[in-house]
Amino acid sequence: MKKLLVLLVVLIAVGILFAAPEYHVEETWNGKPGGTFYYWGLGDPKTFNYDWAQETSSTDPLGFILATLIEADEGGMPSLPGLAKDWWFSDDGLTFFVQIREGIQWSDGAPFTLDDVYWTFVNVSFVPENTANGNGSYLDSNDQLPVVEIVDDTTISFTWTVPQVTALRQIGFRPIMPKHVLEEVVANGTYPEFWTIADFDKLVGMGPFVITDYIEGVRIVFERNPYYWKVDGNGVRLPYFDKLNYELLADQNTSLLRFEAGQIDLYGPTAEQFPRLAEMAADKGWITGVGGPALGSQFVTFNFNNPDPVKREWFRNDGFRRAFVYAMDRDAIIESLYNGLGSPLYGPVSPSSGFYYPEIEKFDYKYSITRARLQLRRGGFDWLPDGTCVDANGNPIEFELTTNAGNVVREAISNIIVDGAAKLGIKVNFRPIDFNTVVSRLTDATYDAVVIGLTGSVDPGTGWNVYRLDGGLHFWNYPPDYNPDDHITEDMYILPDWEKRVDEIYRLQTSAVDPQDRYDLFAEFQMLFAEYQPIVFTMAQNFLYVYKNNIKMPVEKLTPATGLLFQLEGWWKE
Repeated sequence: MKKLLVLLVVLIAVGILFAAPEYHVEETWNGKPGGTFYYWGLGDPKTFNYDWAQETSSTDPLGFILATLIEADEGGMPSLPGLAKDWWFSDDGLTFFVQIREGIQWSDGAPFTLDDVYWTFVNVSFVPENTANGNGSYLDSNDQLPVVEIVDDTTISFTWTVPQVTALRQIGFRPIMPKHVLEEVVANGTYPEFWTIADFDKLVGMGPFVITDYIEGVRIVFERNPYYWKVDGNGVRLPYFDKLNYELLADQNTSLLRFEAGQIDLYGPTAEQFPRLAEMAADKGWITGVGGPALGSQFVTFNFNNPDPVKREWFRNDGFRRAFVYAMDRDAIIESLYNGLGSPLYGPVSPSSGFYYPEIEKFDYKYSITRARLQLRRGGFDWLPDGTCVDANGNPIEFELTTNAGNVVREAISNIIVDGAAKLGIKVNFRPIDFNTVVSRLTDATYDAVVIGLTGSVDPGTGWNVYRLDGGLHFWNYPPDYNPDDHITEDMYILPDWEKRVDEIYRLQTSAVDPQDRYDLFAEFQMLFAEYQPIVFTMAQNFLYVYKNNIKMPVEKLTPATGLLFQLEGWWKE
């Protein structure tokens, strides 16, 4: 009898050890495995460390190798199972529960466990020193982090002091990191220096691909993750592609030429390029698509904390910034630069988002040099007899504008800003530079003015790291000592009431359980930005794409909400 009991215990243990992995099954997918997908990005990454990446040249490649608890649906909302197979809120809305899949593995073969999830949040995400953007997105409206508890072997809970409606996105969309690889460097404080671009062969994730080679200035080579946790309806382990070549290109003109030469499979063209590609599509065997205004934005930002105290006063002046809104002929730009494939933007939320508040259009920021001059005069500026614009102390207005070289749209917007400023008697010296240098100057607050863009989302709450005072990309007005090496002091810093209110809105929206209440908060946020223009938004190009007709994807069409590479693990080639 005793031997029988021992045998039963051993059999049960073996059964648990070799239990079938809980793969996610995409029942309707029926692709053909094999082949290489050719894609591209602008410039080299600065780091492969997700928590310290601040630029798309770094974050975009990481999207292929990392995975999240919940994934976005075709509307961009967190509703599809990822590493989590189930999730729910408590009846009082204070606690968010997540149940993970069992038996799946990291790309190095190590088992994925609840410890990885707990450690990712408690030891990395919730510790401000361990991420470039801090922990603001996880704070509730009482500025409290959640209490995290392991409920059982597969379930974890996050409990706030008030309902946290953004938990689905903030917890669900946060990539989970490998504790067994990173625990030591996080504990000894060297995490910011780990997973540099030299460490490409040390990266471990749970995404569909792994990096196998990186040639600076040439390409990043990805190969399929042999332990990926998704299979199709036939039991075929995803992704379908064996390899992904991510070409590192200097500018959009080069990427266009590469696509036309057949060296890239998918391309997101500018509106200027699109008519030509659409005309060539039938002969070349391409498929083109046009969606609504992109969720991202292009804008010019002025540095409230410029090292030069004279320029600081200009950039902080509401009339100065409003003048640049009026001095930009958006409709003419859309017709000439975007071939009519775009929409003007006067605030931070795209018309493609369900949170867009159309009342901001009542500000009527139509192109008018007369109104631009009026705003400058209201701001205390004047003109010399030769037409030079000067401030109240007689200083002629002259500053530097920069953007990333090779970005055709941003360079064109910059030139239009220069021309508009010249009509106001303002001298703007435009100098395009390398993208990573632009980002460095932006995050160091050592710039005058920059034309740049932000990727967007259907939910403006994801922009907390830009619009909250403690956000890592609050670039127009960083607070004192946001960076140990910065030049910003309490004596030079100002915090307008409207900016305090924006910060408050971003804290309150996290617990706005009623969807209408949350919409109203973001409506107020948009109105404040439209009135004070801390960032002068320009326009949004329509979502455009073109790809080879031998590429097959799970969705019928791509949209601003899906982005260009939605469910790439399910793409294949005929």
